[in-house]
Amino acid sequence: MMISTKGRYALATLIDIAQHCDGENPVCIKEISERLGISLKYLEQIISLMVKGGFLKSIRGAKGGYLFTRPTTEIKVGDILNAAEGSLAPVECVSGTSVCQKSASCPSFSLYKEIDTAIYNVVNKYTLYDLANEKI
Repeated sequence: MMISTKGRYALATLIDIAQHCDGENPVCIKEISERLGISLKYLEQIISLMVKGGFLKSIRGAKGGYLFTRPTTEIKVGDILNAAEGSLAPVECVSGTSVCQKSASCPSFSLYKEIDTAIYNVVNKYTLYDLANEKI
């Protein structure tokens, strides 16, 4: 499994917002773009995924921007990556979205399932708070 640029930028964006948000004043997307060196157009796509994922809400107006919908201690890294990437499963047969007719007799299925479980356990062990505050 390889985390794409979209997944890395999603994490970086939410970490940036967590580090620059006081909980009341929204963080401006232009400032995030400048701090992270991500084009505004691409960052808008990332932010849109994070809003759809239920992590951020948009505040309109001259002093608008983005705020979290819940505390960063409740946002798992795995949830962020899933919202950005889709499934983190190493192969489709363990993703839960398809049924493989050969999984019962596949000699590799157990290995793939163990890899999937390991990935799940690592990404869901940490929260956005942990990353933003370097608690790893």
